[in-house]
Amino acid sequence: MSDLLRTKKRFSAFFGIFFFLILVAAVVILIRLYEVEKPQLSLLNDSSLLGAAANITIGIIDEKSGVQDVQIFIVQGQKRFKVHHREIARQSYLLQAGPGKLEETFSVDIASLSFDDGRADILVTARDFSFWGWMKGNETTSSYPVVLDTKAPKIWVVDSPASLRAGSSGIVVYRVSEPITKHGIEIDGFFHPGFPIQARGEDVYGALIAINYDATSIQKAQIQAHDKAGNAGSVGFGINFRKVAKKTDRINVSESFLKTKMPEFSQYYPEMEEIGSLVDQYLYVNNKVRQMNASTIQGLCLTSAPERLWDGSFKRMRRSSRRAAFADYRSYYYDGKKIDNQTHLGVDLASVRHADVEAANRGVVIAAEYLGIYGQMVIVDHGLGVFSLYSHMSQIIAKAGDQVERGTVLGNTGVSGMAGGDHLHFSVLVNGIFVDPLEWWDKSWLELHILKYLSN
Repeated sequence: MSDLLRTKKRFSAFFGIFFFLILVAAVVILIRLYEVEKPQLSLLNDSSLLGAAANITIGIIDEKSGVQDVQIFIVQGQKRFKVHHREIARQSYLLQAGPGKLEETFSVDIASLSFDDGRADILVTARDFSFWGWMKGNETTSSYPVVLDTKAPKIWVVDSPASLRAGSSGIVVYRVSEPITKHGIEIDGFFHPGFPIQARGEDVYGALIAINYDATSIQKAQIQAHDKAGNAGSVGFGINFRKVAKKTDRINVSESFLKTKMPEFSQYYPEMEEIGSLVDQYLYVNNKVRQMNASTIQGLCLTSAPERLWDGSFKRMRRSSRRAAFADYRSYYYDGKKIDNQTHLGVDLASVRHADVEAANRGVVIAAEYLGIYGQMVIVDHGLGVFSLYSHMSQIIAKAGDQVERGTVLGNTGVSGMAGGDHLHFSVLVNGIFVDPLEWWDKSWLELHILKYLSN
C-alpha cells in the first residue's frame, strides 16, 4: 500500500512540475507575444536637404517581436503625401516574427509632389508584431524636419577657349548661383573636375581641360554643377576644333634590340615566356603592356591636389635636344616589314649619359617605380589636375610622397623600358589626358591661356 502511495505522489509531483513548466512557458510566450517595447526610428540621411530627386534612408529597430509595417510621409502644411510603405509577413509566432533591424532606402520625385521649396517634415510610422493593443502591435511615429530644394544651380560661362586642337589644354571659368559640391567640365563624355578660383570671387570656379591627341572633333562641351541637395545644373558652350597635321615617324626594330630588351620585360611580365618568338613578345609589350600601362597612369591621375602647386612655366631638361615629338604616329618595322603602329605621347629629350632628371615644377611625387614600356619612371602631381611624367631612367632618387620643387633631382636618364638609347621621355597630363609639353614649357602660352584666368 505504501508503495502505491509513493508512486501516486511521484506522479502527482511529476504532473505538478510538468504543468508548472507549461504555465511558465505559456507566460513566457504571452510576455513575448504581448511585449510593449516600441520600434526605434532614425533618419539616416547625411543631409537634411532634399533635392528634386531625393534618396531617403530610414532606420528601424525592434529586436523583440520585429518590424511589421513602415509608412513614410512628407508633410508640408496641409499637404501630406505617402512616399513609401512596406508591410512584412509574419515569419514566426514563437521566435522573432519580423526583422529586428531594417534600413529602408527609397527614391522620391520631390519635384512631382507639388511642394514648395522650404521647410517640410518626414513623418515615419512603424509598427511591430506584438499582440499588444488588441493585436495591433506597438506603434511609433516620429517626425524629422527637412528642407526641400528642387531648383538646380544656375551656371554662367565667364571665360572659355575660343578653339583647341588635339593634344592641347585650356581652362574654362564659370560662375554658379549657389554653393556646390561636385562640378566641372564634360567634353564628349570625359569629365574634368573643377576648383574654386577665390581670387575672382566666392562664386567663381574653373576647370583645366584637355583634348585627346586622336580627337577629330568636339561634339559636346558643357559645364556641370551639383548643389548640396543633389540638384544638377548644366550649360553648354562652344569650342572650335582646330585640325593639326599628322606627324609620322619610322622606328626600325633590330634583332639586337629584341635580344636585349625582351628579357627585361619578362622579369615584370612572366606571361611573356609562353609567347613564342622575340617579335611576338615585342608586339605583346608594344600593345598589351602599353595598354595596361596607360590604364595604370590614368588611374594614378584620377585624383589631384585641390590647390595649384605649380608656379609659372614648366622646366625643360637642361642642355637637351629633342629627339621625338608629341603625338608622332610611329610605324614599327622589323626586317624591312611593318609590324605595328603606335603613338608617341611625350617628348624625347637627349643629353649626356645618365643626365640629371629634374622636376619640371613644384609638386608631389605620386609614383616612383618600374612601369612597362616607360621603364623606371616618376609621376609628379602639380595640383588642379596637372601631372608630369619622367621615364626610361637608369635610377630613381625620388620616392612616392616626396614634395619637390622646380629643379629637384628625381633620378637620372637611362634606357629602361622601351628605349633604344639613353634619353628622357617627358610627358604632361591634364586630368589623365596626355597633352603637348611644348605648351607647358612656353611661359607666354601659359600666361596667355591659363594663368591670367586664375587671377583678377
